[in-house]
Amino acid sequence: MEAIFAEKVTLGKFVHFVWPSVLMMVIIGLYYNMDSVFVVNLVGEEALAGLSISYPVQGIMWGVAVMLAAGSSAIVAIKMGEGDQQAANEKYTLICIVSIISGILFSAICMVFMDELVEFLGATDTLKHYCHDFLGILVWGFPAAFLGQLFEYFIRVDGRPVFTLILYLSGGFVHLVLDYILMGPLQMGIKGAAYANVAGFVVIMIVGGLYFIFADTRLKFVKFKNDWRYIGHCFLNGSSEMVSEASSGITTFFFNLVVIKFLGDVGVAAMSIILNVHYLLISVNLGYIMGVAPLISYYYGAKEYDKVNIFIRYSKWFLIITSVVSVIGCLLFGQYIVMIFERPGSELFDIALTGVRYLSIALLLCGVNIFASGFFTAYGNGPVSALISMSRALIMNIIGVLVLSSLFGMTGVYLTLAFAELTTLALTFYMFRRYRDRYHYSLR
Repeated sequence: MEAIFAEKVTLGKFVHFVWPSVLMMVIIGLYYNMDSVFVVNLVGEEALAGLSISYPVQGIMWGVAVMLAAGSSAIVAIKMGEGDQQAANEKYTLICIVSIISGILFSAICMVFMDELVEFLGATDTLKHYCHDFLGILVWGFPAAFLGQLFEYFIRVDGRPVFTLILYLSGGFVHLVLDYILMGPLQMGIKGAAYANVAGFVVIMIVGGLYFIFADTRLKFVKFKNDWRYIGHCFLNGSSEMVSEASSGITTFFFNLVVIKFLGDVGVAAMSIILNVHYLLISVNLGYIMGVAPLISYYYGAKEYDKVNIFIRYSKWFLIITSVVSVIGCLLFGQYIVMIFERPGSELFDIALTGVRYLSIALLLCGVNIFASGFFTAYGNGPVSALISMSRALIMNIIGVLVLSSLFGMTGVYLTLAFAELTTLALTFYMFRRYRDRYHYSLR
């Protein structure tokens, strides 16, 4: 990063650094959506509903993995910006060990309490076997997912954002090819989707590990020191990213509980499509802040605040453009997006299309909140970042889906995401104003 912006910040150099992260997250969003596309077309609507019921477990797993990766990478990037490479290497090595152990523990807990998990998630008798088949295989891949997520963040901190794109292209390609083969010609049902996910996790972990073993990197594996304060700081600093990822699973759980009362299993399947489309469209914003956050951390650590302010100025224009494009996409092309999952004329199609059109309101508002959460993580201010993330992605979603659905039925469910973003905006702007002097940034 130091070499890229050694002289001055230019738009071309900035785009060159950030675009791989944006494209990577879009690819992740696409192949998560393709998982659902393959399931609904090759296995059926009930299998898609089962996949949706199972999702909270995977969402919470990603939340913990991202918490460790985002929280630790910001701290390490600041150390690198301060010129303390040895400390950065020690902390990087330590968090790798912590991530492996965390992944193993998460898998073990899920295996032991699998029956209780499926029951708690609210699976109907029709859907229980789909949940068991999917989760029973998926949990074996959690340790690889933890370590792969960590490598992805630290490759970007190491100054090679393009390689993160290679990382996820390789994992995504394997995932999608196996989705088709296992659920298509081999007819393995939803188990095929689980095996494809695990294979994708493993490929990403292997490719990322090979990068740090054989490439000429700044970050290196070294003898580490036990630093419990640092580990605690990683959990705290990455808590907002954990909330962002895990809350999608938790809110999916609440959405499923409410929707199944109104529309039954087909409603759960439709809600899965709506939330998949939502994740795909916000993946642009998620990828953007993942790309720009290491720059903010590094140059804040180096006390080059003028460069950080240039990054913020570019970010404002990015948020405006992406918000407008997303809204237009939902309103004009919503039916074509839903057609990827289901043919027109079915109840599933009609429910999903209505929900996707309501998404346009949330997409107009969400960019600023997503940016703000990652922005404060980049400064090492985990509590503020977590507060914003928890508001938009968890608390206000739960309040919204319970209250609005009781008042307006399914229309209230559709409006929940917009409600959460709108109520969080006031908090976001307050935090921007409160911390601008501490971190020396300007929002003008």
